[in-house]
Amino acid sequence: VAERAGVRPGVVHYHVHSIDELRRLAAVRGVEEFFGEPAERTLAGAHPGLDVAELLAALSPADPQDPRLLLLYESLVAAARDDELRTAIAETIGGFRARVITWLTELGVTDPVAVAVTLTAAIDGYLLQRALDPTLDPAPLVTGLRLVLGGFLPSDDGTRP
Repeated sequence: VAERAGVRPGVVHYHVHSIDELRRLAAVRGVEEFFGEPAERTLAGAHPGLDVAELLAALSPADPQDPRLLLLYESLVAAARDDELRTAIAETIGGFRARVITWLTELGVTDPVAVAVTLTAAIDGYLLQRALDPTLDPAPLVTGLRLVLGGFLPSDDGTRP
C-alpha cells in the first residue's frame, strides 16, 4: 500500500492501525465518491423529473465491471459483517439522502422527506438489481418513479401535474 501511494511504510502505519481499518477507509471513501460527485453534478438542476433520470444515469456506469461499482457492491457485502463499516456507510448514504432532501426542499417539492426516501430506496434497489443483471436499463425505473411520485414532483417543464 505504501509503495503504491509513493510513501514510506511508516507513514501508512502511523495513520492506519490495521488492515481492517484500511479496508474500511477505502470502502467508505469509495462509497462517498460513488454517490457524492453524481449528486453534486445532477442535483444542481431545477427539475426533479429530469434530474432523477440524470442521477440514475450517473450512478449507472456503462461498464458493469467499473471499479467504483464493484467497490460499492463489495463494501455493502462487507458491511453486513462489520459493524463499523456498516455505520460509516449508513452515515454516507444518509448524507446523500440529506442532500436529496435539501435539493427537493429548495425546489418546493411536496413532502421532500418522503420523496427523498423513496428515491434513495429506489436507487439502492436498482443498483443491487443491476449487480445481478448488468443490462438492466434505468429508464423504466425513472418512468415508474415519475408515476408513483407524480403528485410530488414537478413535470419536466417545471409545472405540477
